[in-house]
Amino acid sequence: MQRVTRCTWTVFAAFVFALVFILLTAPEARSAATITDNSTSGRFSASSDWIKSNWSSQRYGANYRVLKRSSSAAGPARWKVDVPARGSYDVFARWPSDPGYTGRATFKVSAVDGVKTKVVNQRQNGGRWIKLGTYKMAGGDGWKVSLASRSTSKGFIVADAVKIAKPSTTTTNSGGGATGADVIRVARNQLGEPYVYGANGPSSFDCSGFTQYVYKQAAGISLPHNAAMQSKEGRSVSRSELKPGDLIFGNAGGSGVQHVGIYEIYNGKGYMIHAGTEQTDVERTPFPNSWYNVLGYRRLI
Repeated sequence: MQRVTRCTWTVFAAFVFALVFILLTAPEARSAATITDNSTSGRFSASSDWIKSNWSSQRYGANYRVLKRSSSAAGPARWKVDVPARGSYDVFARWPSDPGYTGRATFKVSAVDGVKTKVVNQRQNGGRWIKLGTYKMAGGDGWKVSLASRSTSKGFIVADAVKIAKPSTTTTNSGGGATGADVIRVARNQLGEPYVYGANGPSSFDCSGFTQYVYKQAAGISLPHNAAMQSKEGRSVSRSELKPGDLIFGNAGGSGVQHVGIYEIYNGKGYMIHAGTEQTDVERTPFPNSWYNVLGYRRLI
């Protein structure tokens, strides 16, 4: 009888394991959001004409690919994307922006009803996810997104990263899918840049010019160049609700909003990245602190 009981439990355990495995590996259980970077091993393809570059801080990951001029011989850049299951997906792409890049880059998406094209301006919207469209896509792992090597506009063609996500799971905000991490990445890249009253980038800033520049680069959000006016943007959050990328408003004396910075978590502790003074430039300071009178917090994405 004891031997039968052990056998029964062995069979039962094997059944449970198999059931869990099936549930976890079923298409519906896999993540509906997938990011593929140009540096993802085995999931990006381009000829040697598409050279690697890490020049721009707006890049996603370690580098991106650049095609110096329109060329049919170079062939397209392609991303291999694992689509969890047949259905509708939002497709995004991102690239660094620069006046020297092409104004007409043509992305192609493999949909169920054929290849769809989307032309974008790579002189704009750098460093954030830009939605190419919503497409019905077949499930499976394959070369789903490509970037043409031909353009009718002069300038470099840039291949960086693509993303697919179920429409119901896509971030819905005015930031075009950007996150607080995107804001912090751009903000950290400006550390040490000089403080200049009235400046809003790209190489010098005052406090509101800094936050204006960061949010435009990270999320495409246009803010007024004035700390008090920025304090009316987005929605108010409490100190306990603060997340990286939120704005912190206050002053170092006097009355009213006179200063603004960006909240971040660095080495497990709270900090504020901000354009301080001509003596400190763009810096990271502990937060909260004794010198700063906080008047409010706002969340834009």
